[in-house]
Amino acid sequence: MTKDTNDLGERTGFRPTNSRHTSQQTPGAESLANDLTRPTDERAAVGTAANGNIQNPAIQIGPKLDLGGRLIVGKGLAYETIEAAWNDAQDGDKVYVHSSYDAQEAGEQFPIVLDNREKEVTLTGGHPSGSVIDAGDTDTNVIEVIGRGQSDYRNNPLVQNLKITGGNVGLRIRAAPYSMYQNLILYQTGSHGVQLDGYTTDDGLEKRTFGVNLRYCVAWGCGGNGFRLETDAVPNSTSFYGCHAMFNGRAGSATLPGVQMRGYSTRWHGGSIRGNGGFGVDARGGSAQSVYGTYFKGNGATRQYPSDVYLSETAVGHTIEACYFDGTYSVDSPNGRSREYRAIVVSGAPTVSIKNTTYRGYEDAFILVRNARDVDVHGPSHVGLDSTTFVSTSGSVRLRSNEVVQESDLREISGGYRGDLGIHDGSGDARWGLAIWNGREWVSAMNSTVIQ
Repeated sequence: MTKDTNDLGERTGFRPTNSRHTSQQTPGAESLANDLTRPTDERAAVGTAANGNIQNPAIQIGPKLDLGGRLIVGKGLAYETIEAAWNDAQDGDKVYVHSSYDAQEAGEQFPIVLDNREKEVTLTGGHPSGSVIDAGDTDTNVIEVIGRGQSDYRNNPLVQNLKITGGNVGLRIRAAPYSMYQNLILYQTGSHGVQLDGYTTDDGLEKRTFGVNLRYCVAWGCGGNGFRLETDAVPNSTSFYGCHAMFNGRAGSATLPGVQMRGYSTRWHGGSIRGNGGFGVDARGGSAQSVYGTYFKGNGATRQYPSDVYLSETAVGHTIEACYFDGTYSVDSPNGRSREYRAIVVSGAPTVSIKNTTYRGYEDAFILVRNARDVDVHGPSHVGLDSTTFVSTSGSVRLRSNEVVQESDLREISGGYRGDLGIHDGSGDARWGLAIWNGREWVSAMNSTVIQ
């Protein structure tokens, strides 16, 4: 049995050995480069055999290792810098960063600008641990992606399978709606790991960046936020799937969040958010945001009163669900604490929903609701693993659990809508128990009298 390869040198399976199929090895960058020294007719003969006597003129190994639109960047190859390969690439091509690539040795100029207004090209590595862009000797941004904004929704930049270290911002994205970034590691950048930023053309037209997808991306030890969405980018419907924000924003006196969440219907699904200097998530400037199925631990490492999630008054209708919250610090924390103060701070954000979580290890309370109305904490759905207080309040209005206003003096508040349900605490002449808002006043379900 021998390994059969296609014309790109990629393995396609196994076939029995016979007179038409000889044993071949998948060529690496060095062997491909050496192969270029063969006579032209010999290389052509090899290509013919590999294709079963059928040649494809559109896929050729030329002098620059252009493997059917794959421009390989690496040491000793025709393209030693990403910039050079990008400049030669055409629509539909891939600029492939080989493990031999060394940005500093090659003299790569930063930032590397991927201008998708000019061409639609993918930047990719083979594996994020092996294809590394090291900008440790510069304080400028490493990669800058720029697109056509809302002028062309079909132009979707794509960057994947890379490790980006050093520099200022690791990956800055502008005017690139519906673009995708996956399998990226942003490690010890001087500023933010990933930043979705605003962009205005010379004639004053704002180009927006919404509908972006980030999958399996890791921001670790970055000097700024791990992931930062700027309000000016209008980052509505940004999606994070299986991403991790860890130990960011804590260098020196920094107290920056791991994730700066902005935009309407922005969502973070899965992954982990831990050890960041400021809040794990700082959510503002958009309604219907959500965090689902995420592991939180030891955030606020440089804050005096640390918390995992902060929801400002502009985070309307935020949803947190099916997450695990651990307030303990597994290593010495810069703030000198052994536990976080709270997990979730709802500061003025109305109609927030928090459900189906597990929590432990918080000093004051799992949830603080402050100056916010109609926050639904879904009390029975949570699991506390220790004696942490479930919820504390300060100036909250109509705190709810499973839509029912929790026990309070209903004489002091109105219902949210006709048919609203609440639990009266027995103050005044009315009995304790369930009551219904009829649009004007609360009526006790215990004896049908008006609560007044």
